[in-house]
Amino acid sequence: MVSTKVLKDENRDWHQDHALWKKETEVWQQEMEKLVALLYLLERALPEHSSLLTLHSTLIDEHEQQVTSYECGMDERCFPGCPTYKSPEKQAQFHQKLAELHEQVKRQHQKLKQNYSAEMEKFRQLLQQLLDEC
Repeated sequence: MVSTKVLKDENRDWHQDHALWKKETEVWQQEMEKLVALLYLLERALPEHSSLLTLHSTLIDEHEQQVTSYECGMDERCFPGCPTYKSPEKQAQFHQKLAELHEQVKRQHQKLKQNYSAEMEKFRQLLQQLLDEC
C-alpha cells in the first residue's frame, strides 16, 4: 500500500507542474499577442504606403496627359477647330496653370521620396522585430 505522504508529495509535484505549465502558457500567449500586434503593424504599413504611391502615380499620369494635350494645341499644324487648339493668350494661361500643377506634383514627389526611405526602414525594423520574436 502507498503511503499518504507519497500521494501528497506526488500531488504537490503535480501542483508545481501545473503552476509551471500555466506560467509557460501565459508567456506563450503574451509572445503570440506581440507577434499578432507586429503582424498588424506590418500589414497596415504596406497598404497605406501603396495607396499613396498609387494616387501619386495617377496624378503624374494626369499631368502628363495634360502636358501632351497642351503640346498638341501648340503644334503649328493644329487648326482653330481642333479640340486641343488654344489661342496664344489661352496657351500662356494654360501654361501657367500647368507650371503650377507641375510644381505641386514635384513637391509631392519629393515628399514621397523622402518618406519612402523612412517608411521602408520602419517596415524593415518591424519585420526584424517580428523575426527576432519568433
